[in-house]
Amino acid sequence: MERLPSTNLLEEILRNYFNEVEGIKGVAICDRNGFIIASESRQENEEDSDEIIGVLSAMLDSYIDRIKAEFGKTESFFNITSTGNKKFVFSSMGPSSILTTVAAQSTTDIELKVYSEHIAAKVELILDGNIDISPKIPEIIKALSKTRGGKLPDLAGEYSNKVILTGDHSVGKTSLIRRFVENNFEEDYISTIDVQISKKIVNLSENTKMNFIIWDIGGQVQHMAPYRAKFYNGANAAFIVIDRTRPGNLSSIEKWFNDINKSVKRKIPIIIVGNKSDLVDDINISEEDIKSIAKQFDFHYILTSAMTGENVNDAFLYIAYRIVETL
Repeated sequence: MERLPSTNLLEEILRNYFNEVEGIKGVAICDRNGFIIASESRQENEEDSDEIIGVLSAMLDSYIDRIKAEFGKTESFFNITSTGNKKFVFSSMGPSSILTTVAAQSTTDIELKVYSEHIAAKVELILDGNIDISPKIPEIIKALSKTRGGKLPDLAGEYSNKVILTGDHSVGKTSLIRRFVENNFEEDYISTIDVQISKKIVNLSENTKMNFIIWDIGGQVQHMAPYRAKFYNGANAAFIVIDRTRPGNLSSIEKWFNDINKSVKRKIPIIIVGNKSDLVDDINISEEDIKSIAKQFDFHYILTSAMTGENVNDAFLYIAYRIVETL
């Protein structure tokens, strides 16, 4: 029987997960009833590999009812359980699947949370029929997994985080915000003329909440110039969004960086967001091009698709963890 492209893609994503995170022994993608869709394990021989998958299946069987009881129909959850010398991680970022990871105790909780939530989100997109999802793990995820010395945020309370989205008109700023806040995408919308403000609360840990105040800055540089200092004031972080299908849009990064610097006097995290990455046949700006200019300005970067939702949450979560680090 011919293998489905989605199956190959899921397995490639799991292999990349193994290659990036030291200490992972086995991982499985299952549906909400515990049926395994795809799995990978890392052992010296096939017999040991089968044993790991067997242990993983047994843990799934014993925890699936507990997961249903604790999380019910909640689409997104994350849970770590330690047993003996292993950690068992259950992560879901949608209604169709649960990603289960078996890892050594030496693997940090922050690594397991950041990577498993990223992988779980991609799994949901693939199961939903999106086959142009990149199996590569973004550099920003690798950086995020090293925050706070390997620990999850432990600052109890709710914190505010003003994020500004800049970039030329029609690069997808409004669509990125709508995808993050509402998990929605609209093909047709009116370009932002001045500024729109959105809010979303994200749970970073059991006791730590991040309240995002997101300012969608209109891309009309000349029209907005007299007001931009006011809009930028108090920003904790910024996205410079580019349209990867638009020739020459890479050059706008320096323009927007200089614009930010005029109004924000302190150094804040800035991320280059290469949007519309789902339009693979129309891409004019490569990842290497973006990586090169990001290195030039000492920024992080991430490739996103507001249409599919790929890597959108990761971009905002990176900012949230960086802000928490400074508290």
